[in-house]
Amino acid sequence: MKIRALAFILAGFSMVQAVAQLNVVTTMTPQQLVQDVLVGGGVTISNVTFNNLVVTTPQAGSGSFTNGNTTNLGLVAGLILSSGLAPSSAGNANDFGSDQLGTGSDPDLVAITTPGNDIEDKAVLEFDFIPTGDSIKFNYVFGSEEYPDFNCSATFNDVFGFFLSGPGITGPYTNNAANIALVPGTTLPVSIANIHGSEGFGCPPVNEAFYVNNSTGTTIALNGFTTVLQARASVICGETYHIKLAIGDAGDQSYNSTVFLQAGSFQSNILPTVSASTAFGDATTAEGCEGGRFTIFRPQGIDSTYSVGYYFTGTATPGVDYTTMPGTAVIPMGEDSVNIPFQAVEDGLAEGIETAIINVFMVNACGDTISVTAMIAILQYPEMVLTTQTSFLLQCDQDSIPLFASVTGGFGEVTLAWGDTLEAPQVYVSGVQNGTYTVTVSDECPRSITETIIVDAGCQVVIPNVITPNGDGENDKFVVEGIVGRDNEVQIWDRWGKEVFRTANYQNNFSASSLNDGVYFYWIRVLEAEFTGHLQVLGSK
Repeated sequence: MKIRALAFILAGFSMVQAVAQLNVVTTMTPQQLVQDVLVGGGVTISNVTFNNLVVTTPQAGSGSFTNGNTTNLGLVAGLILSSGLAPSSAGNANDFGSDQLGTGSDPDLVAITTPGNDIEDKAVLEFDFIPTGDSIKFNYVFGSEEYPDFNCSATFNDVFGFFLSGPGITGPYTNNAANIALVPGTTLPVSIANIHGSEGFGCPPVNEAFYVNNSTGTTIALNGFTTVLQARASVICGETYHIKLAIGDAGDQSYNSTVFLQAGSFQSNILPTVSASTAFGDATTAEGCEGGRFTIFRPQGIDSTYSVGYYFTGTATPGVDYTTMPGTAVIPMGEDSVNIPFQAVEDGLAEGIETAIINVFMVNACGDTISVTAMIAILQYPEMVLTTQTSFLLQCDQDSIPLFASVTGGFGEVTLAWGDTLEAPQVYVSGVQNGTYTVTVSDECPRSITETIIVDAGCQVVIPNVITPNGDGENDKFVVEGIVGRDNEVQIWDRWGKEVFRTANYQNNFSASSLNDGVYFYWIRVLEAEFTGHLQVLGSK
């Protein structure tokens, strides 16, 4: 029956929504809904009206929606036309939507409904468009609160239509318009009567393959709706056409019905899209470096194998400055895109920045060649230069020494690595270690340079045999090369065996100024090595 129980309605209002649902916004004007939401590529629009008026404010019965991917609607985003308030279409199926817009009737909707029926609460969005191709198409879903109670009702059966008029179009509606909202494979208008399930008593299903029973739905408030359908028509490229998108309540002002139109789907033979990228995260590369690709994406609504031609412009020359040549790209069925590999050639010429621009083109139904482009910039490779000292001789009194390296040039981020792990511009080497060290600089090209650094920490122990401690600053002390900084011991005796000097950790500070001239004998240990010999002291006194 047409009236639902008040208790059921109140229970619906008291429910708390804990699941995702459609996000409906009613702040856009009719012009914005058409231009910014509905229209895709290949059409130019003008003269947008709503309910036969040019308006610059949002209108009841219209809106936009997003978040459809969290629902069972089948559309992610788009435009709403409704015989009620647009937000009433979102929510739980138990939430009964029955708003009254008070916007009156429409003659074309009257012509579609059962003879003698009235139309109320119309929402009619119209505009002119010029196509660049030989056809237009768009995707939509129709739903209603009248499902399933009025599947076979001759009176309460809300209607909608997409009325197209213009050159080559012949139909029974205003301006010889034809309704292109048809049940797939038939000439029947999409309606509750022409698409429904078997829920109604004594009302067999009709075109049930296109119907979604939403009586237990939690994200769309309408009790039932169609699967995603497509409206399409042949047109003449470059001519002006008019389309009227209309919906209304039939028989009374109760029970909302809504048509959802997919965002960006109103289009005419549109081009694919193309992007450019390289291994460096942008559309820039350098000669001889790792290349990139141009990616061509198939147009919306084309699911079969898709072929499109491409050629190149820009300051760089195909086959000379890069390996990619003009050709035809084929996107297989089931794939969204195809990649065109790109590799810049190192030619050794100073050419500055060059550009490679891919032009993906097609000839439209008007005979015009139209194209989309993307660009990769090719830079001269800045040669890397690694600077470092390739050998170091450590003094024996040094505990450590830093090894430095620096680099100029290179493409992208440049990394200095010492050995296998350490990434730093310098590394400290212990003063008592001999070793061979490698430093490698790498860039994003990728190219690398490696240098080997030899560290000689094996300084020899050199012991003098004469000192002259006369205070002239020359050879005044017993200086043993290679002893300071190492574990050591020193003992010195005169020729009669009397010890005159003993120390550990000798610092080259024995002057013998208190000793008589003559010959002395020493024993020296440096690390594990032992040395013996004689030392002559001259001019001490």
